[in-house]
Amino acid sequence: MKHFLLFSCLAVCLSVIAGAQPEPGVAEVTERLQLRYEMIDDLTAQFTQHVKFGFSNIEQTFTGTLSMKKPNKYRIESEHQTLVTDGETVWAYSPVNSQVVVDRYKENRNSISPEQFVLNLPENYYATILASEKGKNGKLITLKLVPKDDRSFVRSVKIWVEDGDWSIRKVTIIDVNDTETTYSIKDLKLNTNIKDKSFTFSAPNGTEIVDLRQ
Repeated sequence: MKHFLLFSCLAVCLSVIAGAQPEPGVAEVTERLQLRYEMIDDLTAQFTQHVKFGFSNIEQTFTGTLSMKKPNKYRIESEHQTLVTDGETVWAYSPVNSQVVVDRYKENRNSISPEQFVLNLPENYYATILASEKGKNGKLITLKLVPKDDRSFVRSVKIWVEDGDWSIRKVTIIDVNDTETTYSIKDLKLNTNIKDKSFTFSAPNGTEIVDLRQ
């Protein structure tokens, strides 16, 4: 639940980080990621998520919307689930089960926020630029990230960056269960002054509430 929440936000945040010069090295790309991320206060976007589960090879695709505001405020909505955090509390609502699970917001090595990911990228990941490939709008450069901590839930991350304007077109995350999750982002809007009330959740009448904070 929390992995999905934070990885989705991470993918969207990475998709808006751009601004490097053509053909930079790994160190320059990392620096540009950090500088660009510091300029983002909030964002909204639509996303498509494709998941291929490692054990079963079952594949799923669905769409949703995401809102994010610094620090550590997220809201992700799809037809299957709504995930919300205000930086202190996390709500996971399932309309099918008519249930919401409430827990405290926590950060650890398995569920790290976009803020911590970007700012600590050089310390936490080995980065490699892979071979370029042809994309829809031109050449794509692939950046591969491998966690330095072998206890991490994430096994690797790949980011496809368009050469020239350095916008990120795709993010793929592979976890320790060999589940591969790919995110595509569209209709992105930055710094629109999203209100804090967007990052709280009120359960519909009749919803079962499971509170894990006790």
